[in-house]
Amino acid sequence: MSNMMNDRQALPARSQRAAGAVLKIDALDLLIQQGEIRTLESVSDVDSVDPDKNSVGWISFAQQRWPVYCLSSQLDLQISVPAPRRTCALLALEQGYLGVLCDDVTILKQVSGQLHELPVVMRRSDTPIHGVIAYNQGIACVTDANGLAAYIERRRQNSSREEN
Repeated sequence: MSNMMNDRQALPARSQRAAGAVLKIDALDLLIQQGEIRTLESVSDVDSVDPDKNSVGWISFAQQRWPVYCLSSQLDLQISVPAPRRTCALLALEQGYLGVLCDDVTILKQVSGQLHELPVVMRRSDTPIHGVIAYNQGIACVTDANGLAAYIERRRQNSSREEN
């Protein structure tokens, strides 16, 4: 495996792993460790008043408000929320939380199968995707909460530069 995958802390490379969660965003299935999801909330619980830059609003948890983001299946930030986005997955980060809107979340008691490196045509230095795994007659893209949060932050910063 490449250093890119070894440097990241996602799911172990072989066979059976701990519980996972698949975040469905349009045709994209994102697989993360279940322990990285703090809670699942309805999109109706997202406060859309005065959202943070490039976010769709805030979710309240642990007596604080945390930003909520909406991603496309190409992992672009979206300001408007498509109708299928019904769930907010609150991800636990090293410092705080971050909400990601998704169409659905599937909890997997145990993730099994081979983690494969990204095909060369999909490798980008800024991707939050560590690899792919067979899932539901297709593939799921493996990521982790901190990597996804860092990716979202880079996208936010890049959009701020483009506006200036």
